[in-house]
Amino acid sequence: MSGRSILQADMHTVGQWIADGMRWWLDQLAAMVPGRLREWQESRRIFADYEPDTGALLARPDPSGAAPRRSGPVTIILPPAYCLSRTIERPTMSSRDMESMIQLDAARIMPLGTEGMILAARIAARAEGHARMQIEVAAMPRASAEALGVAIARLEQPCHAILTAAPEPQSGHAIDFLPAFRKAGLVRDADRGALPLWIAVGVLFALNLGLLVWRDTAATAMFEARIAEQQPAVNAVRRINARIAKADQFAAATVKARSEGEPLAMLSRVAAALPPGAWVQRYTWVANGQADGQANDLRITGYRPQQADVAGGLRRAGLSVQRYSDASTAAQNPLGQPFEVTLRMTKP
Repeated sequence: MSGRSILQADMHTVGQWIADGMRWWLDQLAAMVPGRLREWQESRRIFADYEPDTGALLARPDPSGAAPRRSGPVTIILPPAYCLSRTIERPTMSSRDMESMIQLDAARIMPLGTEGMILAARIAARAEGHARMQIEVAAMPRASAEALGVAIARLEQPCHAILTAAPEPQSGHAIDFLPAFRKAGLVRDADRGALPLWIAVGVLFALNLGLLVWRDTAATAMFEARIAEQQPAVNAVRRINARIAKADQFAAATVKARSEGEPLAMLSRVAAALPPGAWVQRYTWVANGQADGQANDLRITGYRPQQADVAGGLRRAGLSVQRYSDASTAAQNPLGQPFEVTLRMTKP
């Protein structure tokens, strides 16, 4: 089976695949049942012989001499002359392919015609090496099958199998017509007595699912109620955290302003940045043209030695030099040359 054949299959074919898979799965489960339980299940089966002349189903007597059972699945044994049978040999194939092949070659295998008979088959034996296999095919006239279907419909117990005559029907060496009868619509697909049980299973499953959904919804609602109860405390904590955050921001801004605009710290920083021999005569705050009108430029006037680089020393100290000039309004001093520099700083 290829992926293309799976994608191109119709719903009927897919349904047949699912049914075959379910039958295989049930067969595997049945094979796992302990032997004693299988024997007990087999002991519950009722074997009945079909009488074509009267259309009656006669229960076979129990080998142990006990009274005939009135409950349990019924296995119908057909008389030897009720159907035609023959054995053919074909290449090894699956059970599904064998059924398809039998239906296609029905007119050639049996003389009753495709529309006038019900066919069933089983694998009788496999040749050595499994290259070929022997298939036992049985055919029943449709009129006879319809009469048997009427007799089965009168049964109160479910029909378990419709077997051709065999020395020991329990051994399984017989052809079962029941799948063919169900496919032809002569026997109902399943025991309707189990329908109420399946309905009860469905209702219980729906109730179980609804209970799980209700429990989940109730737990969610309870959780939401607890959150709503604790919301005032959570809001208070949030307000406290917001106040703490604002206080931390204010403290950080204060520390930064003090570190950048503290007069003594500023004077110490400028004095440390001046080259050796230079000294400051005057500090002056001047306006820098900002909209707030605050003066945050510092003008320094002083004296320096002949080769001292005042602007370079201030820049190396990380200060922003806005303007530098050697032409100062300070008087000439024999100790050095006057200078004037404007720094961009923050007013304390």
